[in-house]
Amino acid sequence: MSILSLKDASLTLKAGPLFEHTCLEIEAQDKIGLIGQNGSGKSSLLSLLAKDFMPDSGEVAWEKDFSYSFLPQDIDVPEEATLGDFLYSGKATEIAHNQPSDRSLPAISIENRYRALCRELGFRDLDMPMRNLSGGEKKKAALARVLAPSAKLLILDEPTNHLDIQTIEWLESRLRASRQAFILVTHDRWFLDSVVNSIVEIDRHELRAYPGSYSQFLEKKAAYMASLDRMENKRLANLKIELEWLHRGARARATKSERRKKDVEKMRESLLEKQRPRIEFSSSEARLGKKVCVFRDLGMAFGPRRLFGGFSWEIGPGAKVGIMGPNGSGKTSLLKIISGRLLPTEGSIELGETVHMSVFEQTNDSIDGELSILDYIQEHADHFVLPDGAALDAEFLLERFGFPRDFQKQKLRTLSGGELRRLMLVRVLAESPNFLLLDEPTNDLDIDTIESLESYCAEFPGSLLIVSHDRLLVDRLADELLIFNGQGQIERFHGSYLDWKLETEATGSPDAGNGNHADKPADKANGKTGGRASQPSLQKPTKLSYKEKQELAGLMDEIDALDEEKRRLDEFFQKPDSNPAAYAETGRRYEEIDRLTHEKLSRWEELAARE
Repeated sequence: MSILSLKDASLTLKAGPLFEHTCLEIEAQDKIGLIGQNGSGKSSLLSLLAKDFMPDSGEVAWEKDFSYSFLPQDIDVPEEATLGDFLYSGKATEIAHNQPSDRSLPAISIENRYRALCRELGFRDLDMPMRNLSGGEKKKAALARVLAPSAKLLILDEPTNHLDIQTIEWLESRLRASRQAFILVTHDRWFLDSVVNSIVEIDRHELRAYPGSYSQFLEKKAAYMASLDRMENKRLANLKIELEWLHRGARARATKSERRKKDVEKMRESLLEKQRPRIEFSSSEARLGKKVCVFRDLGMAFGPRRLFGGFSWEIGPGAKVGIMGPNGSGKTSLLKIISGRLLPTEGSIELGETVHMSVFEQTNDSIDGELSILDYIQEHADHFVLPDGAALDAEFLLERFGFPRDFQKQKLRTLSGGELRRLMLVRVLAESPNFLLLDEPTNDLDIDTIESLESYCAEFPGSLLIVSHDRLLVDRLADELLIFNGQGQIERFHGSYLDWKLETEATGSPDAGNGNHADKPADKANGKTGGRASQPSLQKPTKLSYKEKQELAGLMDEIDALDEEKRRLDEFFQKPDSNPAAYAETGRRYEEIDRLTHEKLSRWEELAARE
């Protein structure tokens, strides 16, 4: 049963239409990931669902006794508020205190849920001032405020921004186990693949729904784009025929109906509106010598609080290093020390003579919002050299990276968060670095831009240090890790993020950032604070009965039949003109097939082990 529906809705802002004649149904068990390019209208759609405003046309219908909790991308924190004040403050669109589903709950119940969530997130004192919290800690407080009420729908805009990996994994577990429906926007592909059961994409002012995980969405999208290429060739041939007919003169045109002529115009527009090419980042690099950066007994403290100390290490040419750890453990401080913006309290640092460093900062705080896009780039230089030796002026450079000329006079304060971050990235790469420091580079970027950045960094011949909570980005790029444990030590690990994750699970070592969280319930039961749960005592397996042998013999045939049905459904999803009602019904069957396949595979493994 639908708890929220969007029917034939359109929304236009100053820059143009975001979506037109859009339909969306959210049911009680839906876990939806909303994706799309920066500026496509994702945050606006969430705000519309959260009743911040109404569409220009169409209808938004909410189920009777509907309640929701809304986590906006930008969190408004009153200057003098305590953590407790913050939890109980805010608009009804941000917390569901006054919504019908909470009216039956006594005040002590919601207070206890706040306190329990805060304990899990590392907060012990609800009287602590919010101004003393870091950006990541404020995000944790906002999550507690949103998750505690029993709302029917969670609306989450970039919930993983500014969080450390441990908190992201904690949030993953909660959302997977939750019986609440939710719709969320995130650029974190690992997180997205872990928690959603359907993807809704905003693409060229339309919403398209794809049942299944993010990985399954990519498979369906690839098949859909392949079918578009075939259709494009057919449409091109038809268009040539139609245009030749229309060009024969007034007599021929007169034999054509107005509707037919409109169809020709639609074909022409569809050919012009093919899938937008992805932006590809590039830069020229100066030669990098053997010495890049050397740390000698490096340490940093703020008053009595020591972030880290006694750290000695040398970064070699071409090194790609991922930096992880809990919020406030010193990751950003290390980058500031390397770039000369912060002096260490212990030890020293030495840079090589050939180093040409660029830094992509975590925040936009240093940006002058009154500058135009073009002025911001021209502050750096008027001309830029690309890897192929081609020289571009600032206007051409901006066009190359997705900022058309008629857009370049816009003030920076008018840009979306993702557009501003992409512009900052263009400026950093235009500096032709051979040593690149990236501090949470994926914040506010759309997935297409992240994938382009990932491709650039993978081919980058210089040295790279990247602080990121994006596990997929770190796993694909880093061949070495620096892990801040939040207790003054920095651990080095040779290998990828996944290698490190598997090793910590196998050895029972705590994850990075574990010190800020209470023990996981499952780990407490096993007397551990991390790693895999202890295995049950081994018992001699019983032999298969005749009935179980028959079941085992037929299971693979059943699994093959489910796979064949799933393949047919994949072909159905490739049809762009599928009926929406049939699409929804087929999507539910697709999810059921996934569940049945998993259950039968688990049963097959269980029986096969006893054969």
